[in-house]
Amino acid sequence: MSLTSIGDLARTLIIQQASQSTRAGVNRLTAEMTSGRHSDLGARTQGNLAPLAATESALARLAAWKSATDALGLRLQAQQSALGALDGIGQAQSEALLRASSQGQSRMLDLAARDAREHLAAALGLLNAHTAGQSVFAGARPDHPAVAGADELLAGVWPVVATAATPEAAQAAIRAWFDDPAGFAAQVYRGGPVDAKIAVGPDTTIGVEVTAVDPAIKELLAGLASAALLDEGLFAGNPAAREGMTRLAGEALAGNASDRAALAARVGIGEYRLNQIDVRNTAERTALGISRAQLVTADPYDTATELEQAETRLQMIHLLTARLQGLSLLEALR
Repeated sequence: MSLTSIGDLARTLIIQQASQSTRAGVNRLTAEMTSGRHSDLGARTQGNLAPLAATESALARLAAWKSATDALGLRLQAQQSALGALDGIGQAQSEALLRASSQGQSRMLDLAARDAREHLAAALGLLNAHTAGQSVFAGARPDHPAVAGADELLAGVWPVVATAATPEAAQAAIRAWFDDPAGFAAQVYRGGPVDAKIAVGPDTTIGVEVTAVDPAIKELLAGLASAALLDEGLFAGNPAAREGMTRLAGEALAGNASDRAALAARVGIGEYRLNQIDVRNTAERTALGISRAQLVTADPYDTATELEQAETRLQMIHLLTARLQGLSLLEALR
């Protein structure tokens, strides 16, 4: 029987290699314990990284859709809030104007006209609502205010009513100015066309479809402007005409109520659709997150067990090295 032995240098090299390998394993497992991720995904997936790449791509796409739905959601919420306030103005002013016209007192008509002008300015302010730095009623120009102020609006519409002989003629002229592309849309509206729809899911697009030139909004502003023009001097010295104009303005605002409700419903439907899309995307994102975790996450129990074993091996190597370094000829001859 023959014995095989190795020299001291070879033995030292073998021990050093074992120590380095074990130390590298300890470092790797420690990193995995800290991060919770496999340090070598190639080994984990046996070289097939395609499923992980597809999952990462899908998650990135869902993240982009999440940003889009969040931004759209904020704009739609801001619109719905502003439309609620506009409807409140329309209801309150229709009642106030009809009440003032029924009383037939000059002072009450003057107060109602002044109040209508103030509420016209408030309505235009609501149309300039912003969220996340974007004007929500300005369509494709969210970096601009949606509308000019009450002074500009009344200055623009005044020439078409200044020579009106009757309240009915003035009312018709005001409506025509709001409907004319060269009227309200050109002189007061500062926004752009309806914003383009954006992708928020697979084969799904949605957008903010309401701007300050929506017919329901223009009708509300026309009703307020009809009464506010009395405060500018329309039909001055003609109490009967002023009373008739006040009544027509109140009736116009009352008749606009159903259109305002329909407009709010349109925005509400958009909010509902967006919420459904977000719920679906969230569910898919959760499922993909679980799949990704299964691919990249290191099991804490298995990692801790392997780390403990590696540390034990490293301690044994250190102990063996210390004993070998303590050997000498004198010790061997004793």
